Amino acid sequence: MKVGDALFKLINEIGIKQIFGNPGTTELNFLKHMPKDFNYYLALQDGIAVGMAEGYYLATRKPQVVNLHSSPGLTNAMGFLYEALVSRTPLIALVGQQYSDKLIDEPVLYGDFIKISQGIVKSAYEIRSEKEALKTFIRAYKESTTPPYGPVLISLPQDIPDMEVNEEEKINMPKYFVSTTCDKPSIEFVLDKVKRANSIAIVAGYEVSIFNAYDKLVKLAEKLNASLYTEPYLSVFPLDSSNPLFKGPLSRYKASDVLKELEKYDLILVIGGWLNYVVFPDVDIRLNIIEVTIDFKEAIKRQWDTIVCNPKDFIIGLYNKLYESPYTIKSENIRQELDSDPIVDVFKEMKSYLAKYTIFAEIPTYRDALIKNVALRPSSLYIMRSGLLGWALSASVGYSLNGDNVLAIVGDGSFNYTPQALWSAVKYNTKMKVIVINNQGYASLSKHGVEADWLFPSTSPWKVASAYGFEARESRDIKNDLKWLFEDNKRRKLLEIRV
Repeated sequence: MKVGDALFKLINEIGIKQIFGNPGTTELNFLKHMPKDFNYYLALQDGIAVGMAEGYYLATRKPQVVNLHSSPGLTNAMGFLYEALVSRTPLIALVGQQYSDKLIDEPVLYGDFIKISQGIVKSAYEIRSEKEALKTFIRAYKESTTPPYGPVLISLPQDIPDMEVNEEEKINMPKYFVSTTCDKPSIEFVLDKVKRANSIAIVAGYEVSIFNAYDKLVKLAEKLNASLYTEPYLSVFPLDSSNPLFKGPLSRYKASDVLKELEKYDLILVIGGWLNYVVFPDVDIRLNIIEVTIDFKEAIKRQWDTIVCNPKDFIIGLYNKLYESPYTIKSENIRQELDSDPIVDVFKEMKSYLAKYTIFAEIPTYRDALIKNVALRPSSLYIMRSGLLGWALSASVGYSLNGDNVLAIVGDGSFNYTPQALWSAVKYNTKMKVIVINNQGYASLSKHGVEADWLFPSTSPWKVASAYGFEARESRDIKNDLKWLFEDNKRRKLLEIRV
């Protein structure tokens, strides 16, 4: 058996039937071994391929494989790999390398991929012989799916896939289980703190969604009569926004804003999320905080009490030990609504259409307004965590490949980073709607007091979308245009709303 055939066999054994990429010369010797029942999802730019793979992971919760073209492809995709690292997305990035016996000559397309990728992947490996190929892939898979999840890179020289794997060297994909349960002393420690607190807040993060712990979290919050927040730099919406205990997202801008909101509570439980991840860490957050996460890299950074274990296991363990809350839960929704705004009115108008849609949002100026004015379910909203623009459009295409209804809501600045993603949506006939909020520039930066014409580039996204095969228009009448966007069987439409 050839190495390329054996690698695809391993990929198949972990339940993966697709690869994302934008092919080049150094990958073809690997890709020609791809079985006929695999899908190769083509993106028109390497970074978009990574973004699509991330979206497909979010839809299936299975790690994905992305194929990048040597040094140019890897460097094109670095921002998206960094997003996968920060958002804890398990990916295996196979990068096509030059011939293994010619690397010393540093030929065209050669690169030291391990050095280039340092800091944007969990680990990077280069296959140096046919005997290492299968072992390296298994190691990369295990590492990418061990918390904290993340991308792992494999440099694959183009001559290796055609080499023979001897019968005694064949390897099947071993079963791999990771279970980090919460021990009794840690739960007893939290229980003692809870019993001494008069007011409690729970800050829910992305791990609540990853481990499907929403129902258990709500029961815990109800038992404690605890206020519910979402983590500041939200990436996966972990709650039901109609829950009467939900008070909204914490500010992602300033640590001082987070401190001001939470200092009224005796105890803050941060469950499966990051409290200190904000744009401006202007103060230290010094409160009575206990953080529970399976992410040891996050846990070791914090000065407050921390427990490293599966957050769902923690929630169940604490709930089972808790007394019934003596407090009466308020029935009214205690979130504050934003002042009226044309875009807020758009969100309110579209609310009735969204029950069947998963939303990918990249609208920094209007993120909180979206959360507060549409009905959200657990895992129904995804937002990039790293600050990378262009991610939402790419990831929404990847998510829609699983057959789901997707709505991407992006700003014009974000749209202009990755409009090529729309081509892939058309190519693979996905169900996808797009709203572009065009404030004709980088409005989220204008609040910082800088006045310059380079902050306000004006473009027409709907015209670009039309060129890629989307039915598109610029809005003239919001009510009728939203009806046009959602109320027929057309699979792909884009509506541009100018502010």
